[in-house]
Amino acid sequence: MAIRTILLHASADTGFADRLAFAVALARQSGAAIRAVYTLYPTGVPRVGRALSIYVNELVNEAKAKEPTLKAQFEQALGGVQGSWETIEGDVTAALRDAVSFSDLTVVSETPYGTVDDQLAATLPEHLALACNGPVAVVPTGKPVPARIGKVLVAWKPSREAGHAVRFALPLLTAADQVEVVTVAEGSKGVETSGAQLTAYLKTHGVNAIHTHMSDEAATAAIGKEITRFGADMVVMGAYSRSRFAEMILGGVTASLLANPPVPLFIAH
Repeated sequence: MAIRTILLHASADTGFADRLAFAVALARQSGAAIRAVYTLYPTGVPRVGRALSIYVNELVNEAKAKEPTLKAQFEQALGGVQGSWETIEGDVTAALRDAVSFSDLTVVSETPYGTVDDQLAATLPEHLALACNGPVAVVPTGKPVPARIGKVLVAWKPSREAGHAVRFALPLLTAADQVEVVTVAEGSKGVETSGAQLTAYLKTHGVNAIHTHMSDEAATAAIGKEITRFGADMVVMGAYSRSRFAEMILGGVTASLLANPPVPLFIAH
């Protein structure tokens, strides 16, 4: 299966330019088309009570006023890549969740708290990853966007979520120059063997894969260091192998990397 349709979250937040650049580069590399979805209704804001309704209506009017500029930016960035723009009245998370079923990859941003648009978009990556039935690419804001996905790091553990992410990412892994499967012991039995098995499996698909096992560090720190050392253009990983609440309280790789991704993350739940 190849990546043929990339779903792009279109919004006025500060991460839009970076995720647009990522989507265009990936579409050019994979021969995909981009479907940009622009939603007018803000996520996470209930229309309850007169005051909130007035506030939401103001946000909707602002979104309508900003749309022409963003659409022109999108069309100019395509540079020959096939793309379409769609405006939806509904909530962004619900709209993207419904559209995921007809796309191969959805591109959103890690958005720092800044403008009102940034704050409204801040929780989208984790909510969408948990709610949808397809993979999500989370693009860092304000960091270099890879012109091509050449090196991919797979943060592996034998979980359903990690398995889903790898299977969804197979087209990108096959096209990559080099793929590193990274496993971290952290007291788990069998994770090193599982990593070796995954590496062998990927090779049957023509993936140029190697396996690196680490046993002396916490997973988040070890993976972060290896991303830099390997020079990864993207990280493939399962999202929230344990509950989101547990990760918030105890800490976890998903929560840590989503809070400050060093490179684009390809995640699936």
